[in-house]
Amino acid sequence: MHLAVDVSRIRYISIIRLEGGESILSLPYATMTVDPDLIAGFVTAVIIFAKTPIRTIRKAAYDILIEVGKKVLILLVVDPVPDEAPYRKHLRQILSDFETGYQEALADFDGDVRLFREFCFSVLVHFPYHKIDLELVPLKRRGEQIPYRVGYVDQKMEEFEDFINGKRSLGEIVNRIALTDGEVMAVASALAKFKWIHFKKPLTDNDILIRLECEPMVLERLKAQYGQPVEDLIRSSDGSQRIQDIMQGLPYDSSAIWFLINLLVDSGCLGLAGIKSLA
Repeated sequence: MHLAVDVSRIRYISIIRLEGGESILSLPYATMTVDPDLIAGFVTAVIIFAKTPIRTIRKAAYDILIEVGKKVLILLVVDPVPDEAPYRKHLRQILSDFETGYQEALADFDGDVRLFREFCFSVLVHFPYHKIDLELVPLKRRGEQIPYRVGYVDQKMEEFEDFINGKRSLGEIVNRIALTDGEVMAVASALAKFKWIHFKKPLTDNDILIRLECEPMVLERLKAQYGQPVEDLIRSSDGSQRIQDIMQGLPYDSSAIWFLINLLVDSGCLGLAGIKSLA
């Protein structure tokens, strides 16, 4: 899905019930200095008591874009953008889908917000955590709990994971899988954010490697199997040297080093500095 928005500017999205003023779904994208719950409460109060409709609240470091429905409002905290229209178009669609899909739950709301968790995925279809290069190859690793990986979201993530074989690029998966392009990007960005996958691309001499937190047992097995060269590569991959610089500094055959580099990348112990933020 082609996005007319810059998702790297997004900090936080929340859906707030108008009647009670509480946030019933929230999706943080970036660390904020202000408690997002305080922002939600502030926006709700402004909307309720304002005499004229308010659609944008501008703060020193960010803007709050607001769209109001019949039962809920949705707010987007975003770094200042030159054009709000593309963001609002997505927000209105998200708002419409939410109120349509949860019409009965909103009418008989009992305070349990867990039933709304799956809708986080629908938000990510419009605003994924990252815009990921389709040429990158996803690789599995062991990550953290994804709070909204329940129900149909879990099914979609499992379907995507079944296509990961260490060779297929994200673009190839898009062409093979039954999910839409937007769903694939939503799944991939969520799995990357919670460290269930990382990415590789065909490596070159000029690439810079960084250490990743792979499973200790995996790293220990590689060290036991290949010895000191593995430890030397891990130590040298500190984000400050190109691969060719590492090779020049190590007393090993270049083809052997390339073999170990690819093995460590595939195992999730090394990654590319340029895509660190996705891991």
